[in-house]
Amino acid sequence: MALFPRTPRAARLPGDVVSRMERFGRFEFDPVGTDIDASDVWGELQAPFLPFAQSDPDGFARSLADAVLPAGGFALFGAARTMWNLVGSDFSSPAYDAVRMAALEFFRANGVPSNRLSADDWRSWQENRSEPWLVGRPRPSSEEARIAPLLPGELRRVAQITSAPDSNVVYVAAAHDGRFAAVVDARTSDTDPARGRFDWMSADTLDDLYGRIGDAFQTPVHWVADELRPFIPLPPARF
Repeated sequence: MALFPRTPRAARLPGDVVSRMERFGRFEFDPVGTDIDASDVWGELQAPFLPFAQSDPDGFARSLADAVLPAGGFALFGAARTMWNLVGSDFSSPAYDAVRMAALEFFRANGVPSNRLSADDWRSWQENRSEPWLVGRPRPSSEEARIAPLLPGELRRVAQITSAPDSNVVYVAAAHDGRFAAVVDARTSDTDPARGRFDWMSADTLDDLYGRIGDAFQTPVHWVADELRPFIPLPPARF
């Protein structure tokens, strides 16, 4: 039985629509971490759906929802993003809303932190759900944290974001105003490999700064110093 009333246009969806939506969902979630060639995404995973989406947006949304809701997984996210891409960011329908919320529930069930969501998806969750996204462990107290004091002029490395040789690296240091600062060492731009450093955030105490860094990360990044790790509230996502 169809989850939403079918229309004659439902036959326009190809038989492999779920696998296409699953691939597109994985690409949209982590384009760098997939083996999907970005140059193939539009031609293979989006353009074939464009005539249906533009000629009958509601019918397209209903047909896509019927296909992906029973399948679950990344196909949900791929379908939600496809509707958003091909019909429009202001599109709304019961089918689209059901797929979008199911995709968010899938991410939440797998421990994906809220900082991996788009601003629009995060706003939709907050408007439609009363429960928290994820509940992490509380910050350790100053006594529990046991952070070694910074030496004068010390720039302490506390995190590396990815395994890439040019990954951003986070340091902590004493600021000139008596506070403590997180400093990011990163490439100047995507086209300029020269590196530079900039202040990211600051706090009155070192343990508060570690807490703010942990809240920003939400889950562990590629490498985290032992004294920072207790301040990261959530375990790694399951994918």
